[in-house]
Amino acid sequence: MTLLTAIKPRQDVLAGELSEARFAAGLEDVVVGSAADTYGKPDVFFAQTYPSNGLRSLLNEALGRLLGTRPDAASVLRLETSFGGGKTHNLIALYHAAKGHLESSAARSFMDPAVLAAPAGTPTPTVAVFVGTSAGATTFPVVDGISAATPWGYLALQIGGADAYNIVRKDDEGLSAPGSDQLKQIFGGKPVLILIDEIARYLAAAGARTVGESTLAKQVLSFLMALLEAADSSERVVVVITTAGENDAFAGDTETLAATLKQAASLLARKELVLPASGEADLPRILARRLFETDMAGVAERKSVAARYAQAAAEAHAAGLDLPLDVVSGTHARNIETSYPFHPDLIRVLDKRLSTIPNFQRTRGALRLLARAVRGIWTAGADLDLIHLHHLDLSDQILAEELSSRIDRPLYEPVIRTDIAQQPGGAPSHADDVDARMGAPYGRRLATAAYLFSLTRNVPGVAASDLYAAVLTPSDDPNLLVRALDNLENTCWYLHADVRGYRFSTEASLVRLVQEAEEKILGSKVRERATKILSEQYKDSALKVRRAWEDAKVPDNSEDAYLVAFHWDDFGDVKGVDPAVDPVPQKVLDTYEKAPSGGVREYRNRLVFLVPNRDGHEPMLRAVRRLLALEQLRATPELLQNLGEGRPADVARQASEAGLLARVAVCNHVNVLYVPGKGGLETVVLDTVTTGSVRSNQTDAILDLLAAMDKTLAAGSKPLDPAYVRSKLGAQFDTPQPANELVRVFARRPDLRLVLDRAQLVNLIVAGVRNGVWEYQAPDGGAAGWSTQVRPGPAPRLGEDTLLHPPGSFKDDGPEACPLCGKVHTGGCGSSGGGGNGGTGGGGTSTVTVTEFTRSGAAGPAMVGARQLAVDAGRTHARRLRVSVNHLGAGADKELQRLLTVANAATTGVSSTYTISARVQLDDPEHEIHIQFRGPGAEYAPLREVLRAVLRRPADLKAEIDATWTEPVELQGEDFAMVVNAAQATGPSKCDVCITSEGSS
Repeated sequence: MTLLTAIKPRQDVLAGELSEARFAAGLEDVVVGSAADTYGKPDVFFAQTYPSNGLRSLLNEALGRLLGTRPDAASVLRLETSFGGGKTHNLIALYHAAKGHLESSAARSFMDPAVLAAPAGTPTPTVAVFVGTSAGATTFPVVDGISAATPWGYLALQIGGADAYNIVRKDDEGLSAPGSDQLKQIFGGKPVLILIDEIARYLAAAGARTVGESTLAKQVLSFLMALLEAADSSERVVVVITTAGENDAFAGDTETLAATLKQAASLLARKELVLPASGEADLPRILARRLFETDMAGVAERKSVAARYAQAAAEAHAAGLDLPLDVVSGTHARNIETSYPFHPDLIRVLDKRLSTIPNFQRTRGALRLLARAVRGIWTAGADLDLIHLHHLDLSDQILAEELSSRIDRPLYEPVIRTDIAQQPGGAPSHADDVDARMGAPYGRRLATAAYLFSLTRNVPGVAASDLYAAVLTPSDDPNLLVRALDNLENTCWYLHADVRGYRFSTEASLVRLVQEAEEKILGSKVRERATKILSEQYKDSALKVRRAWEDAKVPDNSEDAYLVAFHWDDFGDVKGVDPAVDPVPQKVLDTYEKAPSGGVREYRNRLVFLVPNRDGHEPMLRAVRRLLALEQLRATPELLQNLGEGRPADVARQASEAGLLARVAVCNHVNVLYVPGKGGLETVVLDTVTTGSVRSNQTDAILDLLAAMDKTLAAGSKPLDPAYVRSKLGAQFDTPQPANELVRVFARRPDLRLVLDRAQLVNLIVAGVRNGVWEYQAPDGGAAGWSTQVRPGPAPRLGEDTLLHPPGSFKDDGPEACPLCGKVHTGGCGSSGGGGNGGTGGGGTSTVTVTEFTRSGAAGPAMVGARQLAVDAGRTHARRLRVSVNHLGAGADKELQRLLTVANAATTGVSSTYTISARVQLDDPEHEIHIQFRGPGAEYAPLREVLRAVLRRPADLKAEIDATWTEPVELQGEDFAMVVNAAQATGPSKCDVCITSEGSS
């Protein structure tokens, strides 16, 4: 069973007789007897009125006080909601009920029966009405032959005729507010109901009328205060006043009027009870009661329809359709039952979106739209279970006008015509075209729903998941829904998608101009700009960039590492490679295997190749073409002058975004790497670049990838194992080789790392000497120029004049002759004339002497140098070691950490003292941190993390580690070797080393 058979619309709905007058409830028309039967006849009115909680509360409170059955009820009731929210409708209901026109058979539905249980003889309340929209500032309808000039004169005439008017005659004629005592005289102790509707509208007119030093609006406010006080002190007087939200009614009025409204609201707040005219949950029931004869509570199909929709949502979600949580939870079926016969999203849009537009007027506007939609559905005999958003058929010209020009959105008319629904005699809309291509009606449905979600004073937009939920029916294919929305996004001129969701706007002209500009951009211009972007995105870094389209001759040397980039035009019509199936392109192989001179390339491990991916070519062209079109529009402001204020700035913003997207598209097109490896060139596809990940120099992203592959040797790389490297070098290094040959070997061998920092090769040499993998010889140094596992020597350097020898190559020919006396001896030379550092005592007896030996520089070489000085002077043991750093600027935290690693290496029988002074200037030049510490390492521990954090800023750091051994340690022994190794591996980059040594001469 469908809606057409389950429920029945009211006859005036089917007949199309619901004119604007029938929807526009007018309290003054009811009072004078000129209202349509819908409002003027109490039995018809209550039959078509839903007893909302707000209406029941109003009737119980007001009639309870008037009839004396609820003497504690509030004397002042205020109804506040947006225009069209049911305020006037509820006043009409109270007017009829107060007049005794609510039949007892219907009264139980609208109020508490106890309220009506007044004693016999209780007088019927007198009802006085003032509607702010039907009177001028000083012009009111004639009552008893008298034309009042003010609201208090007009109300007095309605309450007690000419006699009551005479009480306030002078005040009425003088336009001055009466006091509360005068008003109580008018009430005369009888039940009086005063209904004041649209007071804010009257204040707008009264504010322009001067009364002495005041205005009529201010006098009205004074009258309201007096009225509230008089009603509160009278037993059976009730004042009901309506106010619209300030933002809804007076968004464009002056600040003075806004202040007046706030003052009025503050007066009411003192003696009022605020009641909602109707709540959110009431809206579907109110609409259903007015539009249908059927009582929805008795429709058995409600539960089965709700169950089918909930099951369809669960199945679609399981199939991958993105839906909101409330739709895939257990509440969806309950929500459908509550809103039946309307889809919950239809009610939500009417109540939360369209109702924010002042001219829509919530309930009244919803009734206008739904009455026409219901008539169209029943006329067409449509087979449906619920009335959705898309059943507001925008191909109906009247509905299209209701939802555009009628709500002050005339610029949306071309949106409807172009993108959403074909108009009579017009061309198919873009949504109609989507439906024609797909053979399914999803495009029109989604476009209509998105359009209605877009009609709001607040931020428009709807998430894709909400759109799917709004149009989904049990018979729908979820995959087609997704495809239809994608097609709309790519086809519609006015549909936008951003973080706020999908929305229609009137910015179509810009879209159209961009499309037209794109069509005029020459292909050669697109290629030229894309090439420029490619050149700008990949710049020199640790890899030098060589653009093959500019110069295909890449040097063959061991010095420089190159990123060789190829252009898409180098690949003919396919514009790139398919990395999944294509072999290495011949152009790449030719560069990799051949030197520029034509011979065989020697240094292949200095090249990395970057080529385009064929799948990214068309997206790149589209992105760059759009960028050029926006830049052209930005440079032609006369094309934008008819698009509205602020559009040039919008074009500038979109051009900036397009520039970023063009960079992303170029990087995602040229994203295939060929990297040297053991088996030749290895194919690697770069990670997809996004607007958040694109870099100013994309070469750095390639370096990061190569580092993650352990392909590069750079600062911070994990140190190489010298034994492993030696195993790769072969027989060549069984004989002495220049240290620079190590550089060349790494440049030749694709199975080794690509060297980007030669200091790492120096570290490799140091580690190899320490581990006995090779021995190092500096030029012209004699025995002192050698560095072996057991005999530390000078700090290595790379050069053609420095040599790497196989282990055991160094031959110790004995001690060298003293350069002063020509003799071989230990200790100081006796011919030097005294017993200076390292000398012997004058008596010729062997004595123990203490001497300091110092060196400065990088920790490793400085430590080795100081030790070698001590050894050369005949010293055999170290008693004390001091290492100090003096660092100014960034990186102080790292230098301090490196210093501490040297101290930590001295572990056996040693006492260490840390002396640290650190000064850090904060952002304000007047503020600084100054930390000083002197003490043992154990007491320093709590400061470790604090100093590390502080020293991340630029700092002035002075620090020294002073280590003293309880028993002297051998300079060539294992304990001191651990200190030397730590200095070489992780010591400070610049420091002073002082060894206090001992020895016997």
